[in-house]
Amino acid sequence: MNREFIKNMILAKQYERDAFLALLSPSIAQHAQVIEKEVKGMIFDIAKEWAVDVSSAVNAAEKEKTDGLDSEIKVQKVTID
Repeated sequence: MNREFIKNMILAKQYERDAFLALLSPSIAQHAQVIEKEVKGMIFDIAKEWAVDVSSAVNAAEKEKTDGLDSEIKVQKVTID
């Protein structure tokens, strides 16, 4: 996508948020802003936990892969008479 388009879409969403908050009474607008901040924090925490889980899964898969290579190297051919 075009960077300018993305900037304009973000700006449009900010204007939309400001317009919505302007329709509310000041006390309710403050509560909405607090809720918005808390939701952003929760999303950030979920994303961080997900990234840690993915990272640990990738590390485990890489370890299994290297362990598998080590076991293949240790295998020796045996001839039976």
